[in-house]
Amino acid sequence: MELTLTLGKAEIMQTVPCWLCGKPLDLRITKGGKFYLVCDPDGIQCFIRREQGMERLKKLIKHLARKDYQLEQHTESFFAIQAILREIEDLKQEIEKLEDKAGFLFPDEELLRARDALQKRVNLLLSQLEQVPARKQAETEGL
Repeated sequence: MELTLTLGKAEIMQTVPCWLCGKPLDLRITKGGKFYLVCDPDGIQCFIRREQGMERLKKLIKHLARKDYQLEQHTESFFAIQAILREIEDLKQEIEKLEDKAGFLFPDEELLRARDALQKRVNLLLSQLEQVPARKQAETEGL
C-alpha cells in the first residue's frame, strides 16, 4: 500500500531512519488510522497512537525531507563542479601535447589554432565553474 502524507499542501517523504541501524522505515497506517513503523532486522515496532505524536511525526518527516533535499542540492553542485574540473584537466593535458607537437622554431599553425580553441574552451569552463554556486542558489531560492 503506497502512503503519501500531506502537511498543508506539500507532500512529504514517507520514511524515517531506524534509530538503531539507520535503515529507512516505511511509515504504515493501522486499520484505525494510527501510524506505526517497523524495522524487521532490529525487531522494532513503534506505534504512534495519540494525535500529538502523529503531528510530531509528520513534522519530523517533513524536516527530514527538507534536509534530504538540501543534501541532494549540495551533491548536485559538487558533481557539477567535479565534472567541470575533470574536463579542464583533460583539456590542459591536450593543450600541452599540442604545444609540444607544434614546434618551436617553425610552429604548425593548425596545431596552434587547435591549442587556442582548447584554451577558449578552458576559459568558458572556468566561467561556468564560477557560476555553479550562484545558479544552485537561484534554483534553491526559486522553490
